[in-house]
Amino acid sequence: MPAPAALPIFEIRDAVVSCLHDPKVPNMLIKAPTGSGKSTQVPQFVLDAGILKDGQRCIVLQPRRIAARMLAQRVAKERGAKLGGEVGYQVRFDNVTSRDTRLIYVTEGVMLRLLMEDPELAKVGCIVIDEFHERHLDGDLVLAWAIALQRARRPDLKIIVMSATLTPGPLTEFMEPVELLESQGRTFPVQVRYQTPNRNARTNEIEPVWEQAARACEALAGELGSSGDILVFMPGAFEIRKTMMTLQGRSFAKGRRIVALHGELSPQDQDAAVTPGEQPKIIVSTNVAETSLTIEGVRAVVDAGLARIASYDPRRGINTLTIQKISRASAEQRAGRAGRLGPGIAVRLWAEREHIHRAESEAPEIQRLELGEALLALHVASDKAKLNIQWFERPAEAALGRAEGLLQDLGAIAQGKLTSIGMKMSAFPTHPRFARMLMAASENGCVREAALCAAMAQGRDILMVGKNNASHKNEDFWEPGDLTEFQALIRAFIRAEAMNFDPQACIPLNVHAMACREAARSYDQFLRLSQRAGLVINDEVASAESLAKTLLAAFSDHLGVETSSGSRIYRVAGGYSGNLAKDAHIKPPRLLVASEITEVQGKALTVQLNLVTKVEEEWLRELFPDDFNVGKRAQYDAVNRRVMNLEEVRFRSLVLSSREKGEPDHNTAATLLADEVIAGRLTLTLWNERVEQWITRVNCLAKWMPDLEIPPITEEDRRIIIEQVCHGATAYRQLKDKDVFPALHQWLSHAQRDLLESYAPERLNLKNGKSARIVYDEKQPPSVSVVLQQMYDVNENPKVASGRVTVTVHLLSPAQRPIQTTGDIGRFWKESYPAVRTQLRGRYPRHEWR
Repeated sequence: MPAPAALPIFEIRDAVVSCLHDPKVPNMLIKAPTGSGKSTQVPQFVLDAGILKDGQRCIVLQPRRIAARMLAQRVAKERGAKLGGEVGYQVRFDNVTSRDTRLIYVTEGVMLRLLMEDPELAKVGCIVIDEFHERHLDGDLVLAWAIALQRARRPDLKIIVMSATLTPGPLTEFMEPVELLESQGRTFPVQVRYQTPNRNARTNEIEPVWEQAARACEALAGELGSSGDILVFMPGAFEIRKTMMTLQGRSFAKGRRIVALHGELSPQDQDAAVTPGEQPKIIVSTNVAETSLTIEGVRAVVDAGLARIASYDPRRGINTLTIQKISRASAEQRAGRAGRLGPGIAVRLWAEREHIHRAESEAPEIQRLELGEALLALHVASDKAKLNIQWFERPAEAALGRAEGLLQDLGAIAQGKLTSIGMKMSAFPTHPRFARMLMAASENGCVREAALCAAMAQGRDILMVGKNNASHKNEDFWEPGDLTEFQALIRAFIRAEAMNFDPQACIPLNVHAMACREAARSYDQFLRLSQRAGLVINDEVASAESLAKTLLAAFSDHLGVETSSGSRIYRVAGGYSGNLAKDAHIKPPRLLVASEITEVQGKALTVQLNLVTKVEEEWLRELFPDDFNVGKRAQYDAVNRRVMNLEEVRFRSLVLSSREKGEPDHNTAATLLADEVIAGRLTLTLWNERVEQWITRVNCLAKWMPDLEIPPITEEDRRIIIEQVCHGATAYRQLKDKDVFPALHQWLSHAQRDLLESYAPERLNLKNGKSARIVYDEKQPPSVSVVLQQMYDVNENPKVASGRVTVTVHLLSPAQRPIQTTGDIGRFWKESYPAVRTQLRGRYPRHEWR
């Protein structure tokens, strides 16, 4: 470990201290590479600068719990202090601080909780936000809150934002006035290699990622010999365990310690992974080793190119972690871990051609997460701190609207203001949906059951088959009369727990032992949250009805109403329909809530309702009395081809029941019937070619003679005219043979109709006393079709629009067959007629041929 004074960050120490003492520079941006010492030394610069008032603290935000704890531990050691004394840390479920603590490393989520408890940050003199380039939602929110507080009431509050790969531009503008400081750091060159996975020759399956990692480690171990550690990046604890098991069976790994590093390990095991020892190590880690933590002795990196990344899961309406490919920026960060002490090697377990197609960087969480929890925090800020918080990067309006709607459905806000329920929910460091679930469970006497349901709802399926395998539906855990599918899951979990989550014992039951173990961990956390919040935890087994009401409180936005008895198709809030999953074991109820809503892409997109719970309308009225309304609505009945007037009982926007009552409003009926006509499902028999020609005449004249100020008829105007035709009718039989021209004629005044007849006449009068219909077209000149003999003595084409537009003449034989089309009939008589006469006179001898 280099002596602190030898770290590159010390080159900007004096500049940092100078800014800390300058009241005109409240904010700093520090750009320094990983390994430069910024995470451990800059907070100490603050502590030693003497800017903190009595009782004030410097709080350092870290994106991960393991980094917060280890950095605090290292700084305490450097200062010769006991952890929890002058230097401490606070992460979820672990607080190692005291009254004497002046420097606290915290996770971003904990900082958000501190802000909601103390919006003025009275005991905080400086906030340091580390690794800001990762753009976690809580980090964005803390920065926005701190800037708003600083500008409103705390000009003395110092804010420092640090990152290895900071893009200063927009951030500099947001934090003005701000000073940008940069430390170059020291790194060594890293040779990057690509290793593509092998395929099994017999099965054509790609080898597991842990096998790929073992191959890369074997090659690296031969190059490194006994000097230097290998750092292997895997996405999660499961992949880490499989990698370690694979490595332990290989001869090249003898003499090397194989250790894991991830957030779920005990502090002792985490320390063992990063502490240098006599033996070289292979450290198998999640992305906790990507930033913040510097692990001494690493000479080579093996990168699986995967990470568990937080994103919004629309199935559950919550944020979850899913395994995704990392970006090119993250791959560079990981590779850089091999170049801290000297030249290093990084092996990427994917093809180089694939690398260039990866995203340049991860999208900020604000663009990919559900914002309910963040928005609740903002409402608390507005209510308690009276702050007008501006986002550093404003989320999409659709995401904000979705989050606002969810909080309203959960009862956290009403008319845009925080409610007492919302204030209580904000005390829970969890998604608002589960906070509401636990609060409702306390009222219903089923906190234990609800905590387990919450754990299972946010984790992996604990039943391995049933959703796709029709022959095994886990009927062993079903019971007649179940109100919710969670009852079967609870029974399956209890069985697995009784067998100590042993995979071999659980497999015959089709129960996923590891998923149950993960659920047990989350279950314990939810119980601890409930205890801290003072909720009443039940000792007796709760009734199914109590649990069903609790689930309704948390998932009321996923309410569905049966379209028809036994159909298994439900109208769901939001305007779409969903299918009750085929393996749902409760009898299809009239009303249900689904804890999971899944879109399934097959021949067509279908919506599946999973983990459903039967509910009663009286429960809805009991829990959400203000969300009911009765209204009237006109609806077109496609079977009887008429408009009905319906009286509907609605829960929010979802119709629970309806009945026909009274006559529909004539304007609304006209609109609905017009929709059907325009869509071609109803036909107006008298809307014929003459009607279309009248519209075309109007539009042509409006274009030819704008001085007449004839209003043209657009597509939207056409719709208005059709609605006028439909007005007064409520059924197709009243509309079918209705005259169209009264509505058409209303488009023009009497004088305008006279101008239309004068300048764009429907017919052309011929010399023999007869007339011919003029055909109008908006894209080409008007035309008339006449028998040749009827045009004798006519030496000029007819004209319309006061002589501005020439009418094309289609000349016909006595048998009405086309002879010639001309725009200059005088020229026709001179040049073409003699040949036409010669050709046709013998064919039509009884007709006049001049």
